[in-house]
Amino acid sequence: MSKQRPSTAGAVAGGTSVNGETADWQGRVFRNSFTRRGRTHRLKGWSFKVQFHGRRHTFSLVARSRSGAAQEAQQIYGTLVTEGWESALQKHAARGMTGRGAFQAAAMVAVAMENSLEYWEQRLLPARFPEACLTRDAEYSVIIEHEGSRACFLLGSNEPPLAAAKAREIKQTILAEGWAAGVARFEREITLSISWWDNPRAVTYTTCYTFPGIPVGLETAAAGPECAVKPVVVVEPDLTTHTALHYWLSRQPGFVCQVIYPSAELALKALDLSIAAPPGLVLINRTAPDGNPLANALRLRWPDLAVFFCEIYGDSHEVFRCAAGVDAGCMFRRCPPAALFDPIQPVVRDRELTATQAGRRIRHYFQSFFIDPEADVARSGPESEQGVLTYREREILDLISRGYVDKKIAQLLRISIWTVHNHLKNIYYKLGVHNRTEAVLQHLQRSQ
Repeated sequence: MSKQRPSTAGAVAGGTSVNGETADWQGRVFRNSFTRRGRTHRLKGWSFKVQFHGRRHTFSLVARSRSGAAQEAQQIYGTLVTEGWESALQKHAARGMTGRGAFQAAAMVAVAMENSLEYWEQRLLPARFPEACLTRDAEYSVIIEHEGSRACFLLGSNEPPLAAAKAREIKQTILAEGWAAGVARFEREITLSISWWDNPRAVTYTTCYTFPGIPVGLETAAAGPECAVKPVVVVEPDLTTHTALHYWLSRQPGFVCQVIYPSAELALKALDLSIAAPPGLVLINRTAPDGNPLANALRLRWPDLAVFFCEIYGDSHEVFRCAAGVDAGCMFRRCPPAALFDPIQPVVRDRELTATQAGRRIRHYFQSFFIDPEADVARSGPESEQGVLTYREREILDLISRGYVDKKIAQLLRISIWTVHNHLKNIYYKLGVHNRTEAVLQHLQRSQ
């Protein structure tokens, strides 16, 4: 929002620059008055009235002389323009006071403002990632900071008064019970990233919202029984994120979140004692204590187990911190919450997912973003026909060879059926075939 220039009452002709001469400001201060029992009473002190961003306020000035009051008004005006209403009010409350009195005055003003719904309505933001919201209606969110911690909370309403009331409730809870209680009780924004490759670093990441318990009506809203076939085991120390992780990881086509362990130690004990067969996929938070030893132990027991490291951040911008120390380059791919596992798709009909299979698919997935279409078209000859196909075309051809019809392919890949048809036309042209049967036969011959 662009800053609106404040307008001042009691002004005289002349510039309104914050850095103007004090004499220019003497015309902006005035003696305030009030009426009681039909008589007008004039105050001894000077006042200064200003309107900014639709809000009007009259400041009672401390200075006794007109020139001193003008200087004080000029300082208030400058604070208002550069730092906003809250800072201007706090500094004004502390003016003329020193030490503990100034601190208490500023604190009282801050508490009073945070108890006002108007204060929170000015801080409402549209939910930044509506695809991750569990409701269809647009919602407001708010960023709250407290003692060095910061989070974006979802407010569950698209009506400003209700959203502001929820924001105030969250802040009051944090003040009364602490930051941990606030993030455990209220929905907040988190970003989940998965490092599919370490050097070069290849990452997909998505943003979603935590929620305390599965909302009514969403308990059985899984991606489909034919997709929930490969169990995912997760190690994540932050208990407040477990419900959201379980919900969204179970909506990755071909996977279901089987269990989330709060520590690597508990995960290793449980896997050793209760699971004879390996899980389909293991995700370990890179910051979890003993995460690396757990990954090594799992790979020692199941050498071809697909094990990857993940991280959870409070803000999506923090994802790029993991690029530090990587000398071979990085690639980051933002995905919708239900498409986080795109680098290892399609896996629906595979009996199991191995580290070797995952590595091959991950490599093809990220390489596809660097393919030069003009260079591909320029290539010719039977030895390069398969290379002409894009990653998406190879993906569709693989699903066709597994017996999937166009409608099902569109559902799995989250594209329209018309897009599938267009890809098929391109496949036929590039492979020099006339129908899907010939395309599948050629695909199978080249896969042998």
